Amino acid sequence: MKKLLTLIAAILIAGSIYAGGLVTNNNHSALFTRMQNRNSSTLIDATYFNPAGLTRLGNGLYVSLNNQTIGQTRTITNDYMFLNGVSASSPREYEGKVSAPVYPAAYIAFKAGKLAISAGFNPIGGGGGATYDAGLPSIEMPISELKPLLTGMGLTTTQYAADIAFEGRSIYFGYQANISYAINDMISAAIGARLVTAKNTYNGHVSDIKINPLHPQINPTAALISAPQFFTTINQPLYAAMTSDREVDVQETGKGITPILSLHVSPFENLNIAVRYEFKTKLELTTEVFNGKDGGLFDDGEKVIADMPAMLATGVDYKLMDRLMVAFTVNMYSDKKVDYDGSETVNVDMIDKNFLEYGAGAEFGITDNIRVSAGWLATATGVNEKYLSDIRYSTNTNTFGGGFGFRIAQLVDLNIGAQYTLYDEGSKSFTRTLGINNITVNETYKKSTWAVGVGLDFYFGKK
Repeated sequence: MKKLLTLIAAILIAGSIYAGGLVTNNNHSALFTRMQNRNSSTLIDATYFNPAGLTRLGNGLYVSLNNQTIGQTRTITNDYMFLNGVSASSPREYEGKVSAPVYPAAYIAFKAGKLAISAGFNPIGGGGGATYDAGLPSIEMPISELKPLLTGMGLTTTQYAADIAFEGRSIYFGYQANISYAINDMISAAIGARLVTAKNTYNGHVSDIKINPLHPQINPTAALISAPQFFTTINQPLYAAMTSDREVDVQETGKGITPILSLHVSPFENLNIAVRYEFKTKLELTTEVFNGKDGGLFDDGEKVIADMPAMLATGVDYKLMDRLMVAFTVNMYSDKKVDYDGSETVNVDMIDKNFLEYGAGAEFGITDNIRVSAGWLATATGVNEKYLSDIRYSTNTNTFGGGFGFRIAQLVDLNIGAQYTLYDEGSKSFTRTLGINNITVNETYKKSTWAVGVGLDFYFGKK
């Protein structure tokens, strides 16, 4: 039942469920979690956010260890008339959970004179697993159409059932290295690169499809019975094959390189201006099917395009007074130059404009050893309806974060933060053809995401 499984893989490609673009994660330190705006950082997390800013550190060695625990809830409604639970006044609701209990980031930098070298590790894409306990409309709609199909044959059918289970995980790890140099007291520059290793794993099945056709000899009580067995009995081998059990055990893997350029300018004391440009990451994933379990969807050895877009990141921060700093961010992801349909032979125009991210934050020093911060980050997506589906969707967001920083020892800072993301509701109407009839289907898409972050920064030098 290839139609039944079409696009299931996209459930499992989590893309970016966090701050960032369609497929790029951008929340890579506990400092980010509590402030939301780190593009002009001159602390150790500048290894990712602002490599050129590392030259503002004092001479010495710096290390940062971070983890975030992140969860997301996705809610989809669908009013397709043949789905279980759909009525004229009430659509069917599907809920999905995405979780990432461990979402690490680690940085190390060494500064000597005008030169700084640094390295970092973080999940630059993906990072979580998706679970839909009740399936999804795109999986269930083909099964529900067995009702009108059989009824049209004169076999009244009012119910169906199926065992649908899929688990998917997607993780794109980033391994980054930079060299930073202070050209003069005002300007610093950096060059770097990131190795991206991508891995998507798919496991699941669609099995035990049942229907309740009223048949005087085979099923006179209209009980739920095995669909493949029924179709075999009435000499319909094509439908018997279409409703047979399917399993998936597949992984996709690939690697790519992201070149990175960074510039930091401090025109006068207390003002930092930063620009970072990440080039497009070319990623081609190779499909590996285990034990022949392709689910009728995957081909062993198949190549899948999974490029990550180029990104222009800008940031400004300014100390209004000794204990108060404000920061601002604008990011642009060049989505229009990325083939998000995943195929060289298919060209689906699903991006109208590039993805934007912008925000503001502030930090206040309550004492010399305690800091409090808060921030806001918003996004404006550029996708059109062709991108939207129950499997993946992108809507505008507003994220609010806050937290505290503590100097717990002379050389150690502890950062604790939390954030919550609100998503605009998305919607789409599409036509599903059933025989000679065109049926309008309406779907809505909602999300909510939360994160809690903790980080330890070690300063074996002087800021």
